[in-house]
Amino acid sequence: MDPVPERVLHLEVRQPDGRRFDASIVVDASIRGLSRGGLSLSTERDASLLARVSRARTLQHGLLGIPFGGAAATIRSPMGVDSSLRKILLDAFAQSAGPFIATQAFVPEAEIGIDVTDVHDLVSRCGLQMTRREKIDDPGDYVGQTVALAAIASLRKAGVRPGRATASVEGFGKVGSAVAYELHERGVRVVAVSTKDGALFDADGLDVPELVPLAERVGDTFVRKYSEADRLSAGELRSLAVDLFSPCALPGGIDAQTAGRLRCKVVVPGATVPFKPGGERMLQGRGVAYVPDVLAGCGGVLASNLARAGFTPLGRTRFIESRFPRLVEWLEGQAEQESIGLDEMLAAYCSERFSRMKEDCEAGLCGNGSAWMAFTRGKDRVLPLWLVRHLNARSLEEQMLPAGVI
Repeated sequence: MDPVPERVLHLEVRQPDGRRFDASIVVDASIRGLSRGGLSLSTERDASLLARVSRARTLQHGLLGIPFGGAAATIRSPMGVDSSLRKILLDAFAQSAGPFIATQAFVPEAEIGIDVTDVHDLVSRCGLQMTRREKIDDPGDYVGQTVALAAIASLRKAGVRPGRATASVEGFGKVGSAVAYELHERGVRVVAVSTKDGALFDADGLDVPELVPLAERVGDTFVRKYSEADRLSAGELRSLAVDLFSPCALPGGIDAQTAGRLRCKVVVPGATVPFKPGGERMLQGRGVAYVPDVLAGCGGVLASNLARAGFTPLGRTRFIESRFPRLVEWLEGQAEQESIGLDEMLAAYCSERFSRMKEDCEAGLCGNGSAWMAFTRGKDRVLPLWLVRHLNARSLEEQMLPAGVI
């Protein structure tokens, strides 16, 4: 059953030349009227899919102990919008959604077709000022990190040594390229990657460190310009026999029928809501291990929270590297103990944590993030920075990890 959002806002984005585009903001839930979620430029018009994406963000906030509701928004626009049109669309969106953003009823974050600079400019135009700590570098890098860490754990559990594992990555944008790079750095042989323009395959393993900068320079067409691998159609990537498949393209891109044809042992997505309804159940019915997107792809949300607490990029990476695998191991252990699937266990766990957090916050028993954040701000700093960072790390660790796991 599709989730029922707390609030749905449909907007008309008007450009100076008179052209009109639809936009939607879906708030799955809020805490004290506040929510956060991704803003995308997309041709997608499926309202139920946007609701599922916003629900996934709520569950991630519950998982990580972040006191915001989950939301999602999209501006429906043509594919491949250039930078000038993107700016015009965002300016128009700011005029329509400004009051909603200014009150933090919806705080946008970078998603498909939007980068972090776009978001910073957008919220500033809406009168919501971001601190330097909130101006996080690309969240896709941290999604790549958590996907790779979850994949390594899942491969080992499936009896596959990461150093002997093969992987295919669908989608090679901000998230997919980061996933491929992180897997490569951990010894997994990435044999195939794809974009909407096609796919590349090399049974001996692709040169991912060479592909990433090439894709950054020329975009999706890199699959047609790279000559050191075999070329496949984008759809053929899904039929390859690999140990790990990581879908990192658009939400809702894989239906149950396609899921039934995947030839892999483990699926660990970088995309939010990668399957249409029924796809995950098809994987389970075939004995394919699946790490839900709420867990695997939470790196960007976690890193944003760490940035607000004053962590440097290196500090965020180290925090995730040391704590996230413990969270994955504990959750998998709980699912086994309860004899249920990880996705079922995770949904119940995240929902219960979010509900309890919402109740506590609306009763005035919690704040927005680490208790030590206030001590990091300019003239208000009353503790040395090294001690602030230590206290922040401890506080955020307690938010994220269950008692007994720390």
